[in-house]
Amino acid sequence: MNNSILDSNIFENFFSNIKLVEKAIMGYQGSYVELLTILAIALLAVISSIAPIKYRQLFRFFNQIAGIFIFVFVVFTCLGVFGMIRNFHRGLNEIGRENIVALYYMSVPLTVLVSTMLFGGTFCGWICPTGTIQEFVSFLTKKFHLKRKKSNLHSSLLFLIGTIIAAIIFLIWIWYLSQTRIFFIEDSCIYWSQAIIIILFFLAISQKKFDLKLRKLRVISFWIVVMASLASIRITSPVHLGFAKVYDPASFNATIMVIIASLLVPRFWCKYLCPWRLAICWAADKAPRKIIFEKDKCNSCNKCTDTCDMDAIQKGYIRNSDCIMCMKCIDNCPTNALKLKDDFCKKC
Repeated sequence: MNNSILDSNIFENFFSNIKLVEKAIMGYQGSYVELLTILAIALLAVISSIAPIKYRQLFRFFNQIAGIFIFVFVVFTCLGVFGMIRNFHRGLNEIGRENIVALYYMSVPLTVLVSTMLFGGTFCGWICPTGTIQEFVSFLTKKFHLKRKKSNLHSSLLFLIGTIIAAIIFLIWIWYLSQTRIFFIEDSCIYWSQAIIIILFFLAISQKKFDLKLRKLRVISFWIVVMASLASIRITSPVHLGFAKVYDPASFNATIMVIIASLLVPRFWCKYLCPWRLAICWAADKAPRKIIFEKDKCNSCNKCTDTCDMDAIQKGYIRNSDCIMCMKCIDNCPTNALKLKDDFCKKC
């Protein structure tokens, strides 16, 4: 037990030094830190519209890096995808009592939602640090993903082995942490780690059969976080340890599970469990900015399908609930059958 406590202290000291600063760069009142954050997120959203078509994916890459920097080192009112929902609710409760505090907590989620209503779901594809981490990780197994797509997502022994390895790592991690922590009271995020393992086993059996059905879990994930927020129950999200100067074992475990899952399925978290994705879909549905498909120009090369990490497009037809507006389908279409359309006038 003493060795476990010692190891835990070593981990805690390590993670407590990830953040550059312990508190917000400056206090909110009398400063422009939060205003800077709002402007930075809004600017990143605008870049998705003004980036030169020829270099759009390069701009997106640097935009994603900037998104990680802003959320890790500047934003202190958002502690991951769960924090966006929780802080929005907390801000609503402060309206009329402490309006400055309300703005403090609501500024980031409101900025994201408003920019999504203008430019579509670019937050997920251009800014979100959790999404970026998954995308960068899945690049390591890009050939594996492409091969599975071309085989119509049939069962794969390698996929099953990867799932078993993920389950073993999860169980070992839980056993180790159980020596010093009380589960599952202190670490509610562990439930999401469990969900990741269960989903992976379903996908290992038949991703084609269960994929769309499992994506509905985002709705359940969303309402669990909302109800927890209403009940003042704090649930931390994956990558929370990157947004706060704190060692959160449950969040760290969930982060590892998300990374492993992304090696097997690109943007796994975005597809199946991200609760904030539901809010983004709602806002994006109202955006005047859409990707349109001109069927008469399509030569059925399937490049759009192959390049979409979210598997949101099939032969040019886009499922908007899963599109993250990364625009790789547009940039890889050889016949310009896919185009970006900004219809602001009709929305006015």
